Amino acid sequence: MVDMKPRKSFPVKKKYTAKEFFEFTKNKPENERYELIDGEICRVGDTLMSAPKIKHQRIIREIISELRDYLKDKTCEPFVSPVDVVLFEKEKDRDKSQNVFQPDIFVVCDPEKITEDRIYGAPDFVIEVVSPSNSKHDDVNKLHAYIKYGVKEFWLIMPETDSVQVYTKEEKEKMQVDFYTFTDKIKVGIFEDFEIDFNELQI
Repeated sequence: MVDMKPRKSFPVKKKYTAKEFFEFTKNKPENERYELIDGEICRVGDTLMSAPKIKHQRIIREIISELRDYLKDKTCEPFVSPVDVVLFEKEKDRDKSQNVFQPDIFVVCDPEKITEDRIYGAPDFVIEVVSPSNSKHDDVNKLHAYIKYGVKEFWLIMPETDSVQVYTKEEKEKMQVDFYTFTDKIKVGIFEDFEIDFNELQI
C-alpha cells in the first residue's frame, strides 16, 4: 500500500529476504501490516495509524468493482490489498527476493502466480492510491521495482489533486508516463476494450 507514514522499520539494520520476511510476519498482531522494500521490513499500518480518507476508500471500491465486472469469466483476476506480492526475476530466486509489496489494487493474468497465501511474480496491472501521509521516497522505490520485475502498467492515483499518472512499459526497464485528471476516461492499456471513466465513479 502506498500510505507509508508513520512507519517503523525492523530494528536490526540488514537486508532481509522474502523468506526471512515471512518468518518475521507470520506471528505478527492482526492490526499490523508490513512490506519488504529493497530488503527493509517496514510497518505500513496499525490501529494507531490514521485510516485512509473516505475519498481514498471510494476510489478503491469503485475501481475494483469496474475491474471485477470487466474480468468476469476472463483469465485475469483482480485483487485488493492486503495481499502479499513477491517480486523476483527468476523462479529459483523468489525466496531471496527483497521486495514484497501490498498494492492497493492489482490484476494477475497468469494463474500460476497465484497461491493460497500470496502472489509470486509481478502483476500485469497495479494501482496505488496516494494518501496525504504518503512517503514520496517509497513511491519511487516501489515504482522502480514494479518496472524492473515486469509490471506492464502502473497507475498512481492522487486524490488530493484529482490526478492520475499512468506508467506503461515500453522496452527493458523503461516506461512511458501519461498524466490525467478525474475528468478523463483512462484506457487500461493491457486490455483492448476497457477504460475507466472517472466522471462516472461515485467518489
